[in-house]
Order: sequence, then C-alpha cells, then structure tokens
Amino acid sequence: MIRGRAIHNHMVMRLRRAAADSGARVRVEAYLGPGLGYADLVAELGALRVIVEAERAPRRALNDLAKARAVGATHLVIATPTASVAKSIRRRLRGARRASDPRIIVRTQAKAEQALTWLFFRIPGAECRADINATNSRPGQERDLSTIGGDA
Repeated sequence: MIRGRAIHNHMVMRLRRAAADSGARVRVEAYLGPGLGYADLVAELGALRVIVEAERAPRRALNDLAKARAVGATHLVIATPTASVAKSIRRRLRGARRASDPRIIVRTQAKAEQALTWLFFRIPGAECRADINATNSRPGQERDLSTIGGDA
C-alpha cells in the first residue's frame, strides 16, 4: 500500500501503469535501504533503472535526487500535478546537479507518464518497440525524450 494521500496515490498508480505497460519491471513503495527510505516506484528494463517520484510540492526534490544517486539510478522522473510545481522543482534541483547525476526528468503527470513510455520504448531489443512498418512509425520520425518537455 502506498503511504501518501489520495491524490499522491492516484498519481503513483498511473505512473506504475505507464511503466508496466511499457514492459518494465516495477516495484511500488520500493525500499532503497537504511537512511534512504522508500521510492514511490523503481522501474527497471534492460540497463535502465528509473526512480519515479510523485511530488505535490518542491520540498522533497533534493531528497529524491539523493535517493537516485545512492542507488545508481540512470534516471529520476518526478511527476507533478501542475506546471508551476514542476518549474519550482526544476529551480530547486538546478543548483544541486552534478555531472555524474542520473538524467532528471520533471514533468506534469500526463507528460511524466508519456516520458516513461518513451524512455522504455527506446531500449534496443525491448518487446515494446513500435512496428517499423506501421503507418504511424515511419523511419526518421522517432521522438526524442527531450521533446516531451523541459528537464531540470
């Protein structure tokens, strides 16, 4: 069971569904170790290890980054209910970033779900790759994750 409030829990379950539907192995309320506590989600597929957090305010953003660093995550995805909260989180994280940090993706809820889908979609050999012969996936029209919204 997720320990947050109803809105937080709803956000986490939608993010879980987006990652799981993309073929990733997902753990909800994943214990990360002593002193780190729990991550809302840990999603893994191939070499990707993604820490996913749903945040309604910027106050825990630095803690989320510390968790991702400590477990060697490749990506940290933070979902927010509004664009203004996302902007505040990006601002808070900007000064704390290091070159060795995981890629940080801060988006509103729907865009965070989309980012997870595209992130796992891009893994070579993953079962969830699009059919190259499908009418909606012509060569050269693949979307880059960075076009979905602004990173921190």
